[in-house]
Amino acid sequence: MSSGNRKKENPILSLLTSDKDQGRIIQVTHQIAYEINREFKPDDQSFWSFNIRHGHSAMYAGIHSLKDEWEIISIGWSGKIHERIVNVADSAENVNMCEMDPSLLSEKDKEKIKKQLRQDHQCIPLFLDNGSIAGHYYGYCKNLLWPLFNYIIWNDATDGRIEKTQWNTYEAVNQKYADLIIKEYQETDTIWIHDYHLLLVPSMVRAKLPKARIGLFVHSSFPSSEIFRCLPKRQEILKGMLGANLVGFQTYANARHFISTCTRILGYECSPDGVEYEGHFCYVGAFPIGVDVDTVDTMRKSCDVVPKIKAIAEMYSDKKILVSRDKIDLVQGILQKLAAVERFLSKYPEWQNKIVLIQITDMTTSAAVDSIRNEQKVSEMVDHINGTYGSLEHLPVYHYHHHIRTDEYYALLSTADVALITAVRDGMSTTSLEYVMCQQERYGSLIVSELTGTAGSMSSALLVNPWDHTGFAKAIYDALTMSEEEKLSRHKQLLAHVKSNTASFWAHSFVKMLIHTCLLSEQNNNTPILNLNYLQDQFRHAKKRLLCFDYDGTLTEIRKTPMAAAPSVAMLTYLKKLCQDPKNEVWIISGRDENALTNWLGHIDNLGMSAEHGSFMRFPGSKKWVNLTEHLDMSWKNDVLDIFTYYTERTMGSFIEHKRCALTWHYRLADPEYGAFQAKECQNHLEQAILSKLPVEILVGKKNLEVRPKMVNKGEIVKRLLASNNNDETTPYYDFVMCCGDDRTDEDMFKALKKVDVLHSFQKFSVLVSAEDQKTEALWRLNTVQDVIESMRVMSE
Repeated sequence: MSSGNRKKENPILSLLTSDKDQGRIIQVTHQIAYEINREFKPDDQSFWSFNIRHGHSAMYAGIHSLKDEWEIISIGWSGKIHERIVNVADSAENVNMCEMDPSLLSEKDKEKIKKQLRQDHQCIPLFLDNGSIAGHYYGYCKNLLWPLFNYIIWNDATDGRIEKTQWNTYEAVNQKYADLIIKEYQETDTIWIHDYHLLLVPSMVRAKLPKARIGLFVHSSFPSSEIFRCLPKRQEILKGMLGANLVGFQTYANARHFISTCTRILGYECSPDGVEYEGHFCYVGAFPIGVDVDTVDTMRKSCDVVPKIKAIAEMYSDKKILVSRDKIDLVQGILQKLAAVERFLSKYPEWQNKIVLIQITDMTTSAAVDSIRNEQKVSEMVDHINGTYGSLEHLPVYHYHHHIRTDEYYALLSTADVALITAVRDGMSTTSLEYVMCQQERYGSLIVSELTGTAGSMSSALLVNPWDHTGFAKAIYDALTMSEEEKLSRHKQLLAHVKSNTASFWAHSFVKMLIHTCLLSEQNNNTPILNLNYLQDQFRHAKKRLLCFDYDGTLTEIRKTPMAAAPSVAMLTYLKKLCQDPKNEVWIISGRDENALTNWLGHIDNLGMSAEHGSFMRFPGSKKWVNLTEHLDMSWKNDVLDIFTYYTERTMGSFIEHKRCALTWHYRLADPEYGAFQAKECQNHLEQAILSKLPVEILVGKKNLEVRPKMVNKGEIVKRLLASNNNDETTPYYDFVMCCGDDRTDEDMFKALKKVDVLHSFQKFSVLVSAEDQKTEALWRLNTVQDVIESMRVMSE
């Protein structure tokens, strides 16, 4: 359905109510929320233990919050499985965790793990071998998708064999997830798939479960179309994502990039609400994630954290503390941050020996060469700053390159005077949200990169461009010298946002919007799909039939260049058979000119044709075209041609098609968004300058505008055909009439057929060819051109 015809719904309405009996939610994440460990009892008997997995706490907290209203089934990779080894010679505390080879895991062990996880945690683990893990996660995900999604173009040129192998593994692993979902699925379930590791799963599940409710949430950034088109398998990835009913992103910018990419790369019709794709509308929205505020509040006040807060405060009692925690990835902007701190110490020398930056860096999940080099550069820069501005008594930067415990992390956030969240590209940083929760007594300042998803929802923070080192340094100075009143005011606004946009709110918003969009799609399907068995039954019982077909978009696929839309062999075969039946009168009623129709279809006997939307007719058995507009004034063409020429010169890829009784401006080869914008401008120009003065009308087609004389349309041809053979107004000549078309120009045919009172409703078959239901005068709908050809086959048998 086009955006103009789609009924606008208030998404907030769907969040006000909840149905307790709406089935389960199948959560599909890359890894399950529990780490699997094999442990041993004193008698050397082993058992399996399951511990909460570190990382992605906001996502797992949001999923967990749904358990109040839905039954949750979690599906995901088992993750690395570890074995706990205790050295008997030493104390019991000397424990080593060794990674197990998944190939050594027996089927009996796998079944035992599955059974225990299902009983205790409602989890279904997916076990992968080493090759699948390497090719999927460490290969395609981390080497191709993750860099690209974060605007990093690959530097290493290869012959493509490695990428092809990794893609095959990525596809195979996605299929394993899909198979597990399909196996577990029940009719009332809702499926929620997470992140870029599983982008093919929605379409794979859709292929087997066409009526399933499927949601996809992408936690990472999503690049613009210029970046995304660099991906060799870009179309496959996009089509995989479009299998979902709802695709969610962290920010509106990411959602807009996805919609634009679908338009530019796939050529699909899009609106601000989403993308039309093969029979259903894929809604797209922004759902910024939050944190579990109650858990964070409890943790920061715990007995493990409070003593550490006091210890850190005493350690740096005469210093202002700047805190930052990042992965060592390139996009986290650590080098830019260190450069800004150096610039700050240089520009504001009075702050030397008065501040300390505590920089925590976690190991990246990728072993990419770039990340290793980045780690070396960070260490070198820290040494440089400390060597320049440090002394034996004080170092301005403390760099801890290891994972810190949760209590230490919250203690740092609670004692900091300023937090620096300054990635050069990121989806949504939960560190900034946790910092706000931990600063309810101190009201510390927050500096956020304007290039991250966090910036859009935390406008009360100090926003910086990480690449502007001087501006960044000024923001640090402003944060340190800010008045207590301004700190309190900014913190109140940030805290209100964090507490209202929690992980629970994020999860509930997405799931309820997913259910809402599915219900909305079901309600929009008002025009029923044509049942071919019913069509065949009515066709066989009819004594005299009139069959009217549009050409482009009905009998052939729409092509970028008009002359490329040659008829298929199958379509010609069935069209000839229909024309050979003496009970049938078959017409092609098209916007094409008479030369194109003659070249493609003129050799078929007993076929009637109408060209240029009813301007010309060629009756069955005749080779002569009749001009129905020869007495009309065509002087308007010059004025219209001037306007079309003006927009053609300013819209690269557009062109004008000259017809004897019409002018058409095509913009299918132009940039999709700019072409649509120019078409609206051109239409407004024509309406103001031409329509008010001349007897013409504008037809808005698919990627084109056509100007033609009034009272020349496809509906007039249908009226003429019905009237020419009807001598008795009460007894119709035809007892079966079919009109088939795909765009607004065909609505005139549908209207004309609808007004024929002498025919019963079961004798009228007005058929819209459209994958998505829309406002139409047609009584029936077929999804594709292939469905139309199949209906011709059914009638010709």
